[in-house]
Amino acid sequence: MNASRLIAIFLVVGTVIWIGSAYLVGDDTADDAAMAQADDASTTGASVTANAPGTDGATRASVRTITSNAVDHVDFLRVSGRTEAVISVEIRAETEASVVELGIAKGQPINKGDLIAKLAVDGRMAQVQKARALVAQRELESKAAESLAEKNYRSKTGVAQTLALLEEARADLKIAQTELNHTEIRAPFDGIVENLPADIGDLMSIGDPVATLIKADPMLVVAHVPEHSIRAIDLGQLAHVRLYDGTEYDGIVRYAARVADNSTRTFRVEVEIDNTDLSIPDGMTAEMEIPVGTKRAHQVLPSVLTLNDDGKLGVRSVVDGNKVDFLPVELQGGNRERVWIGGLPEKFELIVVGHDWVKEGATVGVVHLETDENGLPIPTEVKDAETDADDQSATTLSEKVAR
Repeated sequence: MNASRLIAIFLVVGTVIWIGSAYLVGDDTADDAAMAQADDASTTGASVTANAPGTDGATRASVRTITSNAVDHVDFLRVSGRTEAVISVEIRAETEASVVELGIAKGQPINKGDLIAKLAVDGRMAQVQKARALVAQRELESKAAESLAEKNYRSKTGVAQTLALLEEARADLKIAQTELNHTEIRAPFDGIVENLPADIGDLMSIGDPVATLIKADPMLVVAHVPEHSIRAIDLGQLAHVRLYDGTEYDGIVRYAARVADNSTRTFRVEVEIDNTDLSIPDGMTAEMEIPVGTKRAHQVLPSVLTLNDDGKLGVRSVVDGNKVDFLPVELQGGNRERVWIGGLPEKFELIVVGHDWVKEGATVGVVHLETDENGLPIPTEVKDAETDADDQSATTLSEKVAR
């Protein structure tokens, strides 16, 4: 065996030994890591076991509660609707003629009797004059016939015939005068010209629209009430209206339908509100609130509402001192800041903080909070600030100087 072969053998054996030593060291490191993980797991398990309810008396979580008391609450029927002019009329032409004058512009207020549009007179004035002349003639003939009849020179039949001709002439005169009057289209009431499709030069036929006139004072707020609530609404009842732009008005119920809409099974309700300044437009979205009775309810913050595993809306409370319970509720109105809920006991311990992190039946630590005059929790920072203020006010001047 030559020297080169011996050197190669030694190199291979050295490489194998070096690689094997690395595996041996890795196993020891892995064993150490496994032992460390086991120690951590046992520590974590001991901690979980210590915090699990019912094992050694420790609680899983802490919640904050208030004592909620039911009070008398005015129940409102809230329904969406829209504003609607009390009168909306489409004025149409009653004779055939072309438009020669417009007395008002679109969107302008108008008084009763004001000119809206004037149509061409054409030969209507001549027809009136002709009818007047014929009436005058028939009147003379009728008087002459009566005079002759008194002297027995004319029969009663002749007198009746001349009287009939006189009445016919008077009727023709009235028709001619009416036809002439139809050339001037005037407002039938005080209102606003909402639309004016007619223009100067347009040839109007009988029945063609000339203008749309609305009366916006008072303004109506119209809504459709479901059938289960219509009996609670009475005529003359007070109502509150909030428009889409945030303005609010008080009104009265002036109409409540007694026949339901066949397609929606709802009843039309109209609330009348004041609009003397004509600031409320027709067709604006509105929300109507009508008081329909008094109920017992709890006033709470919207944040305390939650859903259980079945998807039911409710609140969580504490019973037996430290057990969590779920109570389903029914909403009875409110706003984004406060809501009224019913279907609850007269008095119970309501969880206001931590209710989303606990389940029914869990054992919890309870921190009771004080409430204000409305039964809502007083924030901790406010209470602490008041306490600090009291402490500062109780500090003497010498103590402040010493500080």
